[in-house]
Amino acid sequence: MQRSNSEWLKALQDGGRDQLSALADLRARLLGAIRGYLARNHVSQDFLASDEARHLAEDCTQESILVIQSKLEGFRGESQFMTWAYSIAIRVVLGELRRRRWRQKTIERAQLGQAVPIWPIEERGPENSLQQQEAWTLLTRLINTKLTPLQRTALIAHAFQGMPLDEVAEWLGSNRNSLYKLIHDARKRLKQALLEEGITHKDLIAVFDQQKSASHLQAEGKTSSVQRIL
Repeated sequence: MQRSNSEWLKALQDGGRDQLSALADLRARLLGAIRGYLARNHVSQDFLASDEARHLAEDCTQESILVIQSKLEGFRGESQFMTWAYSIAIRVVLGELRRRRWRQKTIERAQLGQAVPIWPIEERGPENSLQQQEAWTLLTRLINTKLTPLQRTALIAHAFQGMPLDEVAEWLGSNRNSLYKLIHDARKRLKQALLEEGITHKDLIAVFDQQKSASHLQAEGKTSSVQRIL
């Protein structure tokens, strides 16, 4: 059944049989999209055929529906409803995959959030390495001197050690909203500190975005550690 944006919103918000029908339709579409995403992104056939993969897809579908329902009032119709819904579902899947990868890591918990990694460029080519090293030194100094201990710990654990935000919140005995505010305030401090040094956060990010740079700050097209911080 094809629905317009307004028909989706009306059905999902009105209740009754129309809502049940729309939810069933939405669930089927999201489940198919999530399974397709997993299949396209290097998930082995053995895993796709496993109960674990089925549970993962079903759990992410249910979580996506809950998120979509919570955000219905904020949907502005700037895209097709299902395009918007698919984007939410993929974010939910990526978040769950990040959590699973994190749980499989062997990072020593005593080292979480303790120190910014040393200069991370693995293959320093002659063109940008000096500029990048200077930028990294500046960023490290500002993180160590301008942030509160709690802000510094949260940012290092998340941005450099790959700890998912909800895991950081649980680890720090906080909650998602409080952690978002903590990191938001930390980023504001860093941006202001950079301005006082005569550089914007966009300028700093651009230093690490050079295509010729070989750095583990950027892997598989994902957002770099510097971007997660700033």
